[in-house]
Amino acid sequence: MEVSPWRTEQGRLARHNQMVLLARGEGDLADFARDVLAGRAKPTDLLYRSYLSEETLDAARAGIDEWHALPEEERQAALDGAQARTREEIAALAAADLSEPEADPEDDEHDYDGGFMKSGW
Repeated sequence: MEVSPWRTEQGRLARHNQMVLLARGEGDLADFARDVLAGRAKPTDLLYRSYLSEETLDAARAGIDEWHALPEEERQAALDGAQARTREEIAALAAADLSEPEADPEDDEHDYDGGFMKSGW
């Protein structure tokens, strides 16, 4: 039996980076990711505890309904490529450099090249 790619060292790093990216956002998924990163929750807790709002759950249910509404051929094609796409996603997440938070362009109101200190000399 093959080990889940999420259970490898690269997979664990990818999951961590995924949580970091989610934690930068807003809403119940971001709150959950911050709890995971702080050690107050595990990723699997999402399956067993009530972290998600009804709005988020409704969106998930709608996605499930869309999946079931697909023709069998489309579902099978998606399943056939799922393993390769999962490995690609894990590799991309594991390779992401998240050491510095993303800059918020709206938060940068300063003109650092404006020479504001030059007037004091």
